[in-house]
Amino acid sequence: MKNQEKLAIVISNHNKGKSAVDCIASVFASEQLDVNTYVKIFVIDNASDDDSQSVITSAYGDQITFTHSDIDLGSCGGLNLGIEQALRNGFEYICCLGEEITVAPHTLKVMLDYMATSPSTGLAGGKVYHRHMPHYIQQFGISVDFRHCRASMLYADTPDSENIPNFVYCDAISSCCMMVRADAIHKVGLMPTENFLYWDDTEWGYRIRQAGFEVVALGAAHLYHAASPMHRCDNTKVNYYMTRNCMNFFMRYTKPEACNKMSIVLLRSVFEAFYLHRMGHAHNMAQSDVAALLDAVNGVSGKAADDRILENDDNGLGFVSFFQEQEFVYMEDDDPFLEQVIRQINPDLVFMQLPSPGAVTIVRCDSILGIKDFNFSLDFSENVVYIDKNYRILATREDMDLIKNYEPALQLFLYAMQPMVFRRIARMRGIENHLLFEMSDT
Repeated sequence: MKNQEKLAIVISNHNKGKSAVDCIASVFASEQLDVNTYVKIFVIDNASDDDSQSVITSAYGDQITFTHSDIDLGSCGGLNLGIEQALRNGFEYICCLGEEITVAPHTLKVMLDYMATSPSTGLAGGKVYHRHMPHYIQQFGISVDFRHCRASMLYADTPDSENIPNFVYCDAISSCCMMVRADAIHKVGLMPTENFLYWDDTEWGYRIRQAGFEVVALGAAHLYHAASPMHRCDNTKVNYYMTRNCMNFFMRYTKPEACNKMSIVLLRSVFEAFYLHRMGHAHNMAQSDVAALLDAVNGVSGKAADDRILENDDNGLGFVSFFQEQEFVYMEDDDPFLEQVIRQINPDLVFMQLPSPGAVTIVRCDSILGIKDFNFSLDFSENVVYIDKNYRILATREDMDLIKNYEPALQLFLYAMQPMVFRRIARMRGIENHLLFEMSDT
């Protein structure tokens, strides 16, 4: 193929050597693509403190370019190190892969062909499936929602079907698998290292799209991700970086006239997370929420200080432990994906076809904090639970009382914190605080 020699694969690994070996193996198994001759693989071991280096080099040491960093560069820093090596070697296309990703045999060929024949495309991805539930999509492109100040993984947890489009034009692609054109990197720069972890791929994709390139996810490019939707991190790093970097993104890119509404949406989101951690008695996670907020409004970026990342004491508001203890459940509405998740927690659980006093009734909602009218009485032997789209669960009267007090507490929080957010936005943009407020739609 004409452009094969222009493809570089960059894999950044941190303490997942065996998964990285599986990822590399899937690349070498690619069909219609002579990997050994025309594709170069750059593996960055990002300060692993396990046996990753020996595991990877013993398996593929003579077939890859391996670099070990003694310093934890974060996900974006590790990928940037490999991307820089690929650019120095003159590669026109660079495909970044997460160490927990495996690619289907045809995937790299599909992505490379599309990039080679679509010069307007700066960034491309594929359809990522849950490896443990391969009929369900984990993500299929990323959409940035400025109205709600969030980035959404498109088609997440949706069963695959012929109704899913073949091409999704979007704002960004997950760094677990993204193929980027070198020309786009020359125009917008490397991945934003100030994020360190999380939101780096979203911000990079957004910059590439703002620079005039198309960003697209390809339905014919199939990938499989090992991470489970119920995976629990041992510390609060996900919580901290996702919160801080999300705030920084929207404070940086939201149009001035929308900054007032944006600040309220962002602060409401942070307070919601804080309140839910309070409900779950997750003191460390609540501290992480506050630390991320303060660091965002004070302009702190890069790798977090050690006292910001604590032990994860969040038990998911009891989601896992609750269903481990149940024998019978009844779901008010059919939800095949939720049922699969619950069955993985407790394979012996019996799903009833009709409500029963001996079975827990599951009621779905968008957010447990948004419940205004409890359609089911919790007097029903305490056997009714509410589960929202993020697997947060309301199962006790204590939870219900906290929810009733949520709105008054939120209003006090917004009153105290919104001026700090406006001051930070003004500093980021180099304008006077009062001018920003006057431009904003109040």
